[in-house]
Amino acid sequence: MATGMIPGYHSTAEYQFCDEQADAICRIVAYHRKEYSLALIWFSAREHTSIRSSIATPFRTTADTGLGSLNRLPLELWYDVLVRLDMQSIFRLRQTSLRWREWIDSLHQYQMVVSHGLNLFCALLRTRLADSVSLADFNNILCTKACEFCGEFAGCVSLLTWKRCCFQCLQVAPELRLQTLAATRKQFHLTKMAIGQLRSFKTLPGIYSMDELSQKSRIAVICVHQAISVVKKNALALGQPVSSSRSNKLNFMGAVALPYYDRGTGKIEHGLSCAGCQLAIEKDIIGTRGEEWAFEARNKVYSRDGFLEHFRWCEQAQGLWRSSGEGAHLPSDLPEGARRRGHFNSRE
Repeated sequence: MATGMIPGYHSTAEYQFCDEQADAICRIVAYHRKEYSLALIWFSAREHTSIRSSIATPFRTTADTGLGSLNRLPLELWYDVLVRLDMQSIFRLRQTSLRWREWIDSLHQYQMVVSHGLNLFCALLRTRLADSVSLADFNNILCTKACEFCGEFAGCVSLLTWKRCCFQCLQVAPELRLQTLAATRKQFHLTKMAIGQLRSFKTLPGIYSMDELSQKSRIAVICVHQAISVVKKNALALGQPVSSSRSNKLNFMGAVALPYYDRGTGKIEHGLSCAGCQLAIEKDIIGTRGEEWAFEARNKVYSRDGFLEHFRWCEQAQGLWRSSGEGAHLPSDLPEGARRRGHFNSRE
C-alpha cells in the first residue's frame, strides 16, 4: 500500500458528517460491483422465481397428521436436531410430509438461507455438496463478515473449503486454489485410497472470471491444499500448478457470492466499492505508473461501516458527495462503472 498522503486522493482533514447522512453517502458514492457475483457460480433470478415460493413457504393447507411416536419428543429437541441436519437432508425432508415442511419452514435459520442464500443453496445441490454442509453451518457462514485470510469484508464462499473470503483472496490464497482432479492425481501420484479421502465436485457450466470465460463442460476439481494435507507432500508443490491461468479460472468456478447477514440489525450487506477511488484512477491521481496498490484500492470491497470510515479520508468520494448536493441527485462526474454497478453486461 502507498505510504504518506497523496494530494487529490487523501483529504487533508477528516471529513465530518452526521449519522443521518450515512445511508445517502453509501447510496451516492459507493456501489456494489455486480461482476464480483457474475464471475462466480451464478444463477439468474428467473431461475429462482418458479421455486422460491415452494422452497421457502409451507402449503396453505395445515397438516392434520402428526409424526407418530416422534410427536412425543419436545419441539425444542426437534429444532436442535433439524439445524444439525445437512442441507441435502433438509431439502429432502421437506418433501416427505406437510408436518416436516411446516417445522422446517418455521426455523429462522432456514428462512435466512432461502431468503438471502438461495444461489449458494442451489450451488450446493447442483454440485452434490449439500450433504457436507449443515443448516447451522450455512447460517453461521451467512452471518460471517470477515475474510478468513485477510480480515476484510468477505463477499464470497469457497465451496470445497466452506470458508468466507474476499474476491482478492479467492484468487491468490494458496488454501483456496483449485485444480482438476486429473491434474492433481498426476502431480501427486495419488492412489485410489488417497483420492477417496479428497472432497471433490464437478463444476457447473457457466461464464466465469473477470475475463468472462465460457465453460460448457463439467470438470472434477479438488482443493490443492487439501490434497497436500492428505498425501503429506512437500508444500513446495503449491508452487507448481499444472496451469496457473486455468487454475485461477477454476477458483471462480468453485465459489459463490453470498451477502452478509447482521444478526444484530437484521440487515443484509452485499459489499460496497468506492466510486471516488475509481474516479481517482480516471483522473490520473493514482495508478499513473501502474502501481498495484492503486488498483487494489479501486477494487476493494467494504462493509457499510468500513466504507464510511474510508469516505472520511477519500477526497474524490467527498467531491462526488458535495457535487450531488449531498444526496439530492447523482453527481455529474460519477464514473460510468459506478453508474452501471460494474462493467459486465446484464445477463438477465
